[in-house]
Amino acid sequence: MKNKTLAGILAVCLTFGALAGCSAAGNDSQSDAPSQAAGAAGSNGEESAAGNENAILIGTIQDLSGGASEAGAANAWGVEYAVRVINEQGGINGRPLEVIAMDCKNDVQEGVNCYRLLVDEKNVAAIVGPPLSNPALAWVDLSTEDEIPIVGHFMDERCTTNENTGEPYPYMFLAEPGCAQQSYSIAAYAMEKLGVKTVGTFYNAGLSYAVMHAEPFADYITKNGGQVLAEESFQTGDVDYRAQAVKLAQANPDAVFICNYAADNALCYDYLREAGYQGIVLGNNTFQAPFNTLVKTKVYDTYFLQNVDMENPDDPSYAIVQKYMEETGAQYPIANACFGYDATMVLAEALKAVDDPYDGPAVAAALAEVKDAPGAAGPITINPKTHRTLGMPMLIAEYDENFTVKVIDTYTLSEEWDQ
Repeated sequence: MKNKTLAGILAVCLTFGALAGCSAAGNDSQSDAPSQAAGAAGSNGEESAAGNENAILIGTIQDLSGGASEAGAANAWGVEYAVRVINEQGGINGRPLEVIAMDCKNDVQEGVNCYRLLVDEKNVAAIVGPPLSNPALAWVDLSTEDEIPIVGHFMDERCTTNENTGEPYPYMFLAEPGCAQQSYSIAAYAMEKLGVKTVGTFYNAGLSYAVMHAEPFADYITKNGGQVLAEESFQTGDVDYRAQAVKLAQANPDAVFICNYAADNALCYDYLREAGYQGIVLGNNTFQAPFNTLVKTKVYDTYFLQNVDMENPDDPSYAIVQKYMEETGAQYPIANACFGYDATMVLAEALKAVDDPYDGPAVAAALAEVKDAPGAAGPITINPKTHRTLGMPMLIAEYDENFTVKVIDTYTLSEEWDQ
């Protein structure tokens, strides 16, 4: 952002309990105005919600009321909690950090509207979010034009890297391993540790997140001597994909990779087992809850990715997730609370490294050089060549006899594939 100050900012101090619909207070969902998830400060906008003109204002755009609201709300809580931690530790070089939360409603245009409000009216220094790739893709050009750093938990590599040139977009950053990094990890583990040589894939071809998992997975398998026997997909809105499951069962590969959101993962798994497939099932990181509350068939020989060992009391992420459940009443742990936390902590490291937190180019340059930011489960380093994480291990998990997620191994990609 070009040398913007806090003068004229209408700041909002986010409290998780205030997360609400995106319309202005008192309006219904028919309003075209982007929704803001907290009460506003005085109308003159010269002070922050806490009455501190020295505060640094950031925004977070999450899905708080759409199809991914469970993940979005957890992300938003993670952002807010990280801000609390940062301020308790002295803020950003002595200045408090404040955050405005906006609801993109899992809609690309609504995400753009939220972005424009934060940038044009609130004059935020940076934005954390969104949890989904489709809204984030719409911000690539906007962030460059406005010089607004974006630190997200979207996992589609196309959000951070130009497909044609291989160069990172200057203002787009990812604080978790991308889709390809995750898919390479589960593929490598399956080949090296489970002896998998042939595979199939089962995914929603209408979901960017799923496609960007399935394609790199197949690519890794074939480039490392394996064979893809079947690639079966469906579209968002399809009500039955048993026929695809039958084709996969008939192909009978050593393993089938299922890589959608939790509800579709459960359906794909059930259809596959009902079709008679008895081989290994591999999953992405959305095989965590609520998958285990949705699946109807017996879960066995199933291995999936986890970003954090959030059900292990000895893991640093455990305390964060437990606090999330305590404060929100969530019925089961969800890693997204850690994703929001991680993105905010990475951003905070960059803000601390510059003289002016509203100098977008300086903050972006600092983000590209972040090393060992204090993440929920361990230090986070950003690769300046990709604007994604570097050397961040993925966890391999399964369900134990109590249907609880149990981490059984850790896998770190080789430098060749950690891109």
